[in-house]
Amino acid sequence: MHEIIKPGTKYPFMAMAKYWIGATGALVLLSIILLLTKGLNFGIDFRGGTKMIVAFREGANANADSVKETVRALIAEKTGKSDAQVEVQPFNVGDKDEKGNPVVKFQIYTEVTTLLDDARGKAVEEQIKSALQVETIDRPAETDKFIIMLKSAEPISVAKGKLNDALKTHGYPHVEVSSEEERTIDMEFYKEYNQKIVELQKDGKTVPDDDFDRSLAAHSVDKQRRLETRTDRQFTVSLAQLQTDAELKLFEKFGKENVEVQSVTSVSASVGSDLFSQGMLALIYAIVGILIYIGLRFDFRYSPGVILSLVHDAVFTLGFFSLFNLQFTLPIVSAVLTVIGFSVNDTVVVYDRIRETMLKLKGTPIREIVDRSINETLSRTLLTSLTAILSVLPLIFLGDGFIRDFALALVVGFTVGTYSSIFVASPLVIVLDEWLDHRKKRAQASPPAAANA
Repeated sequence: MHEIIKPGTKYPFMAMAKYWIGATGALVLLSIILLLTKGLNFGIDFRGGTKMIVAFREGANANADSVKETVRALIAEKTGKSDAQVEVQPFNVGDKDEKGNPVVKFQIYTEVTTLLDDARGKAVEEQIKSALQVETIDRPAETDKFIIMLKSAEPISVAKGKLNDALKTHGYPHVEVSSEEERTIDMEFYKEYNQKIVELQKDGKTVPDDDFDRSLAAHSVDKQRRLETRTDRQFTVSLAQLQTDAELKLFEKFGKENVEVQSVTSVSASVGSDLFSQGMLALIYAIVGILIYIGLRFDFRYSPGVILSLVHDAVFTLGFFSLFNLQFTLPIVSAVLTVIGFSVNDTVVVYDRIRETMLKLKGTPIREIVDRSINETLSRTLLTSLTAILSVLPLIFLGDGFIRDFALALVVGFTVGTYSSIFVASPLVIVLDEWLDHRKKRAQASPPAAANA
């Protein structure tokens, strides 16, 4: 087996341990300052907003700048916000539409979640009341959703039909109506389908690739049949007004035959805040779980080094995203969690070798033991890191949008994780070992009080 580092190599890594720790502390401090002053550029997942994926035929001559200006002009016209944040990124370059024509896709982000003002919202409420006997209507802040409670239960299919007709004839073509009973039926389907898959896998049977699509189609037919006989009082109406107005504006700019809005996702600011809190809790839980694992596997002199190196990796990666104003989204949280797992694996390999070498070479100075252990595992460490980085690099050069940012977070994290295994976690073993040794010598030098009595 060939190694990129020759056996017997003796690089004196720990000769400058205090300088590495100082440099690391400075980088972490700088990252924290960036996070506190500049902060993170939160994506739609965390700050709330709307994401649209729009396909343009090549004849439309659409580009990111022209699409961005069109959407920004629409928002300014409807809301008066001339400085609303709008970002446009290429998406799946080289795709084709259903007829095989080449298309250019863009992913459009905007902080706006609805274009309904209070006057239009009140008009929608009146249209809903004219269609059904309504007891209450609630519209969550910064949304174009209406939660309706009827005075008495109505047949679901009939109520949905009335609401659709009332709103579509008043300029809301993408209205979606759902009932609580309908959501319950859907949840039952997903639960039963997942149980079926588990049973099939237990029996060693293969699930066909199109099984879910066929099952979902059959469920949709069955659901419509069941909804014709069931009643409900609570309904939710979603107008998708931003999608409607954006379509009209893009049709006007690029031609109706050249534009297709393929998907729209909206996240309210409150939901985005909750997602961010949960994402940060996930990072904390991961670090706490690793602390417990290291505490059970190693003794006290190892645990602080692992935890500090993991915090270093996470904080440095977040600081990198803050410095270059890259979008911080849920996929980036998953990338940071991946980096933490990668880093702790790398560190445990080095720690295992340190522990083995301490048992073999009792009485050898701890600095020599750590240097020897790092050198012995250096080929494995570098090969593992380089392999991981090389597998992700194509996503940076060929990917777009959040895929590129996700890959970039992994590359930065893998690089920093390798650095921290050698220059953060390992020096701290020396510091703690010397501290424990110093305490032991002091205890031996100080006789018990009872002996002096």
